[in-house]
Amino acid sequence: MGEHFFAVLSTTESFVTKTLPIHYKVHSLGGRLLMPMAALLLVCICAWWAASNVGLAAAEESITASYTTGAPLVQIRRQENRFLLYRGAEPYYVKGVGGDRFLESAVAAGANSVRTWGPQNAATILERARSHDMTVLLGIWLSHDADSYRSADYKRHKIAEVQEVLAQCKDHPALLMWSVGNEINLDGADTPEAWRFVNELARMIKAQDPNHPVISVVSFNDKVFDNIARYAPDLDAVGINAYGSLPKVRATIERSAYNGPYLITEWGSDGHWEVTQTSWGSPIEPTSAQKAELFRRRYMEDILANQDRCLGSYVFLWGQKQERTPTWYSMFIEEIPGVVLQKVACPQVDVMGYSWSGIWPANRAPEVTAMTINGRAANGGITLAPGEQLVAAVAARDPDADPLTFVWELLQKPTGLSTGGGYEPRPERIGQVAQGSRPLLHLSAPQAAGVYRLFVYVLDDNGHVGTANIPFQVGNYQYQAHEEVVTPPAPTPQG
Repeated sequence: MGEHFFAVLSTTESFVTKTLPIHYKVHSLGGRLLMPMAALLLVCICAWWAASNVGLAAAEESITASYTTGAPLVQIRRQENRFLLYRGAEPYYVKGVGGDRFLESAVAAGANSVRTWGPQNAATILERARSHDMTVLLGIWLSHDADSYRSADYKRHKIAEVQEVLAQCKDHPALLMWSVGNEINLDGADTPEAWRFVNELARMIKAQDPNHPVISVVSFNDKVFDNIARYAPDLDAVGINAYGSLPKVRATIERSAYNGPYLITEWGSDGHWEVTQTSWGSPIEPTSAQKAELFRRRYMEDILANQDRCLGSYVFLWGQKQERTPTWYSMFIEEIPGVVLQKVACPQVDVMGYSWSGIWPANRAPEVTAMTINGRAANGGITLAPGEQLVAAVAARDPDADPLTFVWELLQKPTGLSTGGGYEPRPERIGQVAQGSRPLLHLSAPQAAGVYRLFVYVLDDNGHVGTANIPFQVGNYQYQAHEEVVTPPAPTPQG
């Protein structure tokens, strides 16, 4: 308010002295006093007029911008029977990517926002997003251990951490929303104490930063929304991570006590815990073409169709990671050890570009629809003898008739499996990578009994890839997948 008042005085003074110069002759002491008083009265009248207009402008500006920074004000508004997210004066529907890799490709596809899970490198990510005219859903990581929320030390340290992040990031123009916690309900922290602390953090953040909404992200289940409604009412919205269960989200929310808006903060094809498994416990991964079709259908039917309460989504994962396999959640392939490879895009990227913009890319990824070993698909339960000869075949085509290259890789069973998307080491490779122009591979099964997975990467010459893999066992190996916490290596800087 104060800075606008002084701006009015300055503007009015300039208006009076430059636009309406007052000329008078001084004949007496009374004239010396009267004329300046008249001039002062005119200044006051003009000041009042200008202040009224500036005040109206300021009221409008308060809807669209922060006074102190010029950053757009982000609000969730309820209009009749729907919720809308506004950034500045315009509605802002989130077309987001999970992860901060390849932002140029994201913008080209039609994305407008990036999601992080924690505040590491927040300032750098915000600035990178700003340079691409994107926004950031900025994550604040919280413990998944219910005991943490009964610990005064944990809560004190977390509050101090959040205060530091707030001071650093709250005025950045690329900030869209704060996300307090990710899937704390997944490992047992779906408790009153945990949600009360989430609510405490939300209130603290909003007191210091009233310009950005605060949400918390949950792993989808039937009970969590009632707890949020009861114990964390100060959240502005809820973020939901859902894969195969995405079609159930809206109906579940409708049955709950929670009556606010939501975002889908992770989604994609079916998760590894949701698919058919072999008799020995290996999950069967969809081909990249099958994933692409799931992406297309779920975005249309389960996200766009619910815009009255769903403020948008963040597709997972705009990059590559090892989680059960190197390809399951990866929308790009950045690395095939032993193969010189720049990042290549999977068909899910094409589908999201079409879903966001309504336009298919000029050149599209190869379509990989099926894979077999000795004529049998993965759900047939493939068991081989040590050293047995096998023939792997893949069904693939390129929509643009580009020439295709087939890269084959055999990996051991994964070890050190994580929960909730934690770090997993890439499985060991057996033998060397095979590469050729035919959709067939002849090889011998390993001599050692065990569980293996054969991968194929189908590359065109325009920066695209289709993928498939098939698990098999050698001998009657009894494999039990185990989950544990694995310490990741030191991160490498991202360009």
